[in-house]
Amino acid sequence: MAAHKKPIPRRTGWAKKLPGVKNAVLPPQTTRPNPLVVGEVVFASVFAPGAVWAVERKTGRPLWMNQLDSFAAPSVSLQGRNLYANSSRTLYALDPDTGNVRWEFSPISEPGEWIYSSPSVRAGRVFIGDRRGYFHCLAAKTGRKLWFRLSSKGDNNQVNSTALVMSDRVISANNKGAVVCYSTATGQTIWRQKVDGACTHELLHLRSTVIVAANSLYAIDLKAGAVCNKWSFPGKKIASVAVIGSRVAIILGTDFQAQASAWNRPSAFNGDLVILEQDREIARRTLNGTPSLRASTETDRLYAVTHSEMNVIDPSDASMLTSRRGQIALPTISGGQLYGISVDGVLFSEPAP
Repeated sequence: MAAHKKPIPRRTGWAKKLPGVKNAVLPPQTTRPNPLVVGEVVFASVFAPGAVWAVERKTGRPLWMNQLDSFAAPSVSLQGRNLYANSSRTLYALDPDTGNVRWEFSPISEPGEWIYSSPSVRAGRVFIGDRRGYFHCLAAKTGRKLWFRLSSKGDNNQVNSTALVMSDRVISANNKGAVVCYSTATGQTIWRQKVDGACTHELLHLRSTVIVAANSLYAIDLKAGAVCNKWSFPGKKIASVAVIGSRVAIILGTDFQAQASAWNRPSAFNGDLVILEQDREIARRTLNGTPSLRASTETDRLYAVTHSEMNVIDPSDASMLTSRRGQIALPTISGGQLYGISVDGVLFSEPAP
């Protein structure tokens, strides 16, 4: 008699409404996910009112919540023993087991919004920019300031981009288009490069270059700071950038300042997804709205999220694989499950599309 095969368990999920949420989702300037899944815990950043939550991965049961002093950033990150979260005023290093604050750092003691970037961490050092134009290096264990540098002189020199840390150097960029590479140990400037507009997005790594989005997209040599490639898109603005394998994915939106009449065209509010590989465009498609992008190494897929839907896209040809209705933050895909948070504060796990 033939043995009966055991049925494959059907993947299920859970959904938990977090109390007191006004608006959980802030459009991101990085590709970092919200929520973040680490081991058996799911960590979520809630924009308003600013808070960080931790729940059980299997059930969604709340473990702890920490209220921040202002609106929360679009994501959290876990590096070493610290869970890093930030509001528009303060960077926090939290105990991931309890949510207790180990240390906090605010560049200015006066009321106001002083931090729009997210922290980057490597080898016991934390790097973050502020809206006065300064770039800071802190000790990960204590939060003590090790060094800080003014990114450039003059007006509109805010450091709102999220830095890239590579080995013994860290690369940052500001709203005046100054891209600066510092020594992680001393803060000494290794090189400087000028680009054609404000840099507010996360700086990304591709082979031997740093990818920088301004009015144009740049690939800058990590060692020398020379511009290796520059891609310009007349009449368009770069809304989001992600690196997936050897490819760069870009969302282009209409530049309404350059095309004032475009406000009268409904199609102008759609975005173009452009895929670049080896210095050339390999695919392009139009998407509803101007989504934020996240690349998943687990699925080798792009996740494009707007105010109304999430699209799953094949980065090899920009083909649409599936969609999910509803506004969520950039999701995590782990173990075949999608972990997300909706704008109204529903934290959930469901089978990945």
